[in-house]
Amino acid sequence: MPSRASEPADGRVDGAATLIEGNPAWLTGLQGWRRWLAAFGLGATSVLAMPPFELWPLLFLTFPGLVLLLDNANSRAGVRVKALSAATVGWWWGFGYLLFGLYWIGGAFLVQADRFAVLLPFAITLLPAYLACYFALATGIASLVWRTAPVRLLALAIALSASEWLRGHWFTGFPWNALGYGLTLNDALAQSASLVGVTGLTTWAVLIFASPVLLVTGPASARRWLWPGCALGLLAAAFLWGEWRLSVPIAAADHPVHLRLVQPNTPEKEKFEAARARPIFDRMLDLSRRNPAGQIDDLAGIDVVIWPEEPLNFRLLQTPQALLEIGTMLGDHTKLLTGTIRAATDPAVRYLNSMVYIDGSGAPGVMFDKRHLVPFGEYLPYENLLNFLGIENLTRTAGGMVGGTNPRQLLAPGLPALSPLICYEAIFPDEAVAPGERPRWLLNITNDAWFGEQTGPYQHFHQARIRAIEQGLPLIRVATTGISSVVDARGRILQELPLLAAGVIDSVLPAPLPPTLYGGYGDKLLLAQLLIGLVLIAFLYAASKQRW
Repeated sequence: MPSRASEPADGRVDGAATLIEGNPAWLTGLQGWRRWLAAFGLGATSVLAMPPFELWPLLFLTFPGLVLLLDNANSRAGVRVKALSAATVGWWWGFGYLLFGLYWIGGAFLVQADRFAVLLPFAITLLPAYLACYFALATGIASLVWRTAPVRLLALAIALSASEWLRGHWFTGFPWNALGYGLTLNDALAQSASLVGVTGLTTWAVLIFASPVLLVTGPASARRWLWPGCALGLLAAAFLWGEWRLSVPIAAADHPVHLRLVQPNTPEKEKFEAARARPIFDRMLDLSRRNPAGQIDDLAGIDVVIWPEEPLNFRLLQTPQALLEIGTMLGDHTKLLTGTIRAATDPAVRYLNSMVYIDGSGAPGVMFDKRHLVPFGEYLPYENLLNFLGIENLTRTAGGMVGGTNPRQLLAPGLPALSPLICYEAIFPDEAVAPGERPRWLLNITNDAWFGEQTGPYQHFHQARIRAIEQGLPLIRVATTGISSVVDARGRILQELPLLAAGVIDSVLPAPLPPTLYGGYGDKLLLAQLLIGLVLIAFLYAASKQRW
């Protein structure tokens, strides 16, 4: 072990070479804005691992790059200096990752460009800047136990897992592109989400993808291959187990339910034109009457028609003529599940974003109200202040919306119990199924028309698909402009309508699986994983300060 008797004059801790020995000079030699720019670039490059690019092996380069930059940051003297330096590197890495991962939200501000375009630069920079603080928190905390041995990788993995959980919960949460999704871009590897959930996979993603850094740091030794070898072994084991899981047949449903998914591909701008109300409604009715080949079959053999979130630009439940026409279309044997904005009966409540069940009588039945609303999209935090400043929610629903308080599970006549996920509710792993409940399927209705042909709709679909794997439940997804899909209980895409295409999907509802490990215990598994990691860190920190 190197001596700690002296401290170099350049401000690095004694033995600083231990941290950066053998590191690529182009990273360890960077200081100031150059180091920040490198972190930003590595984070931005990491976005290519996510849909629609799915170049996830790039993470074997970007995570080691992050560790090397943190090695440099942690080679300074003083706990506060190291923590601040490491937090700054983490913030820039996270800012690059989130800026390029979330740029597509700017599309929503261009739907009504005359009113909202001025806010676009602030929206696409301030949200990533805020969310990057969670990465800064993680790297700052990890710096407290930073060592050359693999303990630094474990510390980073545990800290990032905890901060990703916080990112998904604090201030309503926004866990978009959680790092654990890096291990879900391959169908076989994605099966591990059924064990620990995507947030739990963050720990394993960091350990696996960062492990090559141990091959280029520290003194030459055969032992340096141990941890990377274990990481690759873990990756291979997860792949083989996933392949086996995918090979096991899923039994057919006892009572088949025949679905028709309707994707109208209605541009969001059209919904702000009152004159388009009738043409949009007629298009929904016409598509619903046609099979995937485009032939009118008047819903023969179809049990349930599913429309996306808010497919119309008028208040459906306050329009008796529209309900009558829907009832005529459905007939005696078919039901409709559709999204709609509805006014609440309670005068203290404004509007709700709802899923409504309608039968052949045209009468609305059971409803589910969206519980997790989009800040600034569906409601305004600090509403009075922001309205005073002239800022309104993007949906322009007067007074904004409120979240529902209804049960997560929806029980509708003639349908297996389902868990509705309206729009971005599908990105929250621990909200997909309520504790103690076991629906038969997940239904995600959404309106991604706000974002056009950007990366956001692809990422949104992938995240919804992982909910099926986590819970062992089939997912039906219906989107206004796509991507609509039928996904089985292991996350495999059975049928799909691509982005910006109009059409329908006819399908039998896939069967569910028994509850998964994650479905049974949820984020308790993440907590157990974090506690085990902390114990290992304490042991390695105290007993193994040797160089690997």
